[in-house]
Amino acid sequence: MNTMWICHSPQPGGPEALRFLTAPRPQPGPAQVLIRVGAVGVNRLDAMQRAGNYPLPPGVNPVLGVEVGGEVIATGPEVRGIAPGMRVAGLLEGGGYAEFACADYRHVVQVPPDWDDIRAAAVIETFCTAHETLFELSRLAAGERVLIHAGGSAVGSTAIRMAQAVGAEIATTTGREDKAARLRAMGVPHVLNYREGDFAAALREIWPEGVDVIEDFVGPAYLARHIDLLRWRGRLAFVGLLSQGAAELDIARVLTRMIQLRGFTLRPHSVAEKAAVVARFRQRWLPELAAGRIAPEIHAVLPFRDAVEAHRILETADNFGKIILRM
Repeated sequence: MNTMWICHSPQPGGPEALRFLTAPRPQPGPAQVLIRVGAVGVNRLDAMQRAGNYPLPPGVNPVLGVEVGGEVIATGPEVRGIAPGMRVAGLLEGGGYAEFACADYRHVVQVPPDWDDIRAAAVIETFCTAHETLFELSRLAAGERVLIHAGGSAVGSTAIRMAQAVGAEIATTTGREDKAARLRAMGVPHVLNYREGDFAAALREIWPEGVDVIEDFVGPAYLARHIDLLRWRGRLAFVGLLSQGAAELDIARVLTRMIQLRGFTLRPHSVAEKAAVVARFRQRWLPELAAGRIAPEIHAVLPFRDAVEAHRILETADNFGKIILRM
């Protein structure tokens, strides 16, 4: 068959805007592989794109989905090291909510033989984002103090596991007590419920000198408190934008404390930049994942036909960790 099922939102809207449509089956370009998709990771950027709040880079496949697990079934002539029959995790520019998807061969990794497609779809985007923001941008080191917001989210929970792996001191935030209990069970010593008080004031009581690194999914609403919390040579990585609008910045404090502010989003990276990101994931974290020393938190695995429900779970923040759609 030359057609396939996709899940797409032709018009912006809520989860109910998602539609199941038929589309031509893609063909791999010279440096691409064609993957038979077994599972796809559901990410907040999917929901933002569906709602019309995520401008796409030029030329990107407009169908939702940026990470999949599946089997390579065809390759372009320039592909090296990836062959048909390999089971892979793939990082895509788009098009993952589909039965078949294409990816640059440098953006896929062969997964361990005991992994299923669900595990493969749960790691690559989340682990790449957490690694790049915590270590490449923020240079988190053993013994440093890190505040990781949204501890129950897929990236937040992964960042916590990574920070534990390098021996950092960790604090995290959540707005629900059930998630707080799970975070404590993960071994996080300082879990702050932002609905029960000012997280920044509570953190000042724990660490009066402030923190070294902040993993920020919130944006403008927290900026002033973050700048106040960061100590000498502190680093702040903007990873998400759960609040809207602009914020005032105390530039004098940034200057005198030599604070660094960095923004990150994975999708607009060039092909070569994204290949380097994936290579760092393959070298640093894939061995840890294969050995079972670190693992993704998976909240739910739903059939592909339940994509609307997956988006509803994500938007109500009912998930702890990753949501996966299986084909």
